[in-house]
Amino acid sequence: RLGGVVYDSEKNPLEGVTVLIEYLQFERKLTTTTNDKGQWAFIGLGKGLVKISIEKEGYVKAANQLDISTVNPNPRHFITLQKISEINPEGEKGGESVDTFKKASALFSERNFEAALALFEDFRTQQPNMYKIGVNIGNCYLELQRFDEAIQEFENVAQKIIAESPEVKGNTELARLYASVGDTYMRKNDLKKAEEYFKKSIEIDPKDHALAYNVAEILFAAGKTDEAINYYKTAITIKPDFAKSYMQMGYAYLNAGNTAEAIKALKKFLELEPNSSDADSIKEVIKSIQ
Repeated sequence: RLGGVVYDSEKNPLEGVTVLIEYLQFERKLTTTTNDKGQWAFIGLGKGLVKISIEKEGYVKAANQLDISTVNPNPRHFITLQKISEINPEGEKGGESVDTFKKASALFSERNFEAALALFEDFRTQQPNMYKIGVNIGNCYLELQRFDEAIQEFENVAQKIIAESPEVKGNTELARLYASVGDTYMRKNDLKKAEEYFKKSIEIDPKDHALAYNVAEILFAAGKTDEAINYYKTAITIKPDFAKSYMQMGYAYLNAGNTAEAIKALKKFLELEPNSSDADSIKEVIKSIQ
């Protein structure tokens, strides 16, 4: 099973978003759309590397690659789509600059990051006041492993957001931007700076359980198990019935060799979601380690 939730930049769930999965090793494509809660899911997927594309008219297309597991639970994906009008107030009528932006976004989705970067830079030349394009440019640098340049772009956008709205508490956009800086430092293997920005992001938006969960997933994927557990706990503190965080925390405890806490967390997941498609596999895990 693979699933998640799609939000807009104001944390509202987006209905009617097209979610496409394409297997990269062989010809197979699957499509679904989000419901009125922004939720989407695929069941019965086979193992393999896939490209996942998230698209809705009027929004910047998002895409990523991931390796689907049929043994361990696949993490739930919380995705934010940005309106084109938030990048360019002229929206669909922006002429050449909007065409440039759309082409750049398509290239980014195709993982052609060098070409996407060049077009995003062209857009910035065409629309010098649209400073939030720096996030897109930063994402290109991040994927190209030009980490210092990515951080600089993210920081520049953050400073301009703060200049526009000095009261940062509850600013979801700024919080997620700092999380991106934290992710970049993680990829640089600078855990101290990564933690600094992750903490800053959650301090800004302490009610966003999805943000804390995503930070935990980044840390867990990087092998920082103890740090990941702390952020899973933060997500649970924000949303005590957040079953997915209990499940992932259980697996993190297993990786850390703490069987007792792993069983406790996994049992809590089953208590919250007894009919989950993951329930049977989790029961088997608990049985094998008790």
